[in-house]
Amino acid sequence: MTAVRAMIRSHPEKLSHADVIGRCIDACYACVETCTACADACLGETRVESLVGCIRLNLDCAAICTATGSILLRANKLGHRQLLEAQLTTCIAYCRACAAECSRHAAMHTHCDVCAKACMECVEDCLAMLNTMRMPA
Repeated sequence: MTAVRAMIRSHPEKLSHADVIGRCIDACYACVETCTACADACLGETRVESLVGCIRLNLDCAAICTATGSILLRANKLGHRQLLEAQLTTCIAYCRACAAECSRHAAMHTHCDVCAKACMECVEDCLAMLNTMRMPA
């Protein structure tokens, strides 16, 4: 169990679906790290001009995933369900776009393949979080 999941389980409000929330937070921060590292690796490539779009999406995706993870970490969401759903939907859109762009370069750049997979894992965990929010606790 990650430290994040332990914190969520120990929260005094006894959050329902703590495992789903924890997985989503972990996936968001894993995506931040992977996208940031991918952008840096792209900058080190010899034909960096062909990777400008990838780098920009990496950095934008990392920023959105940082915000999403931070919002999810603050557990008390009473009255803010629509805002959280909008944030998760935005995160999903950016992760899908970043994964698609990285997939275009994956055959030549292993770091892009790794990044695309991390982005899609984040999509899956954000979708699970959305589905959990829409079901009764």
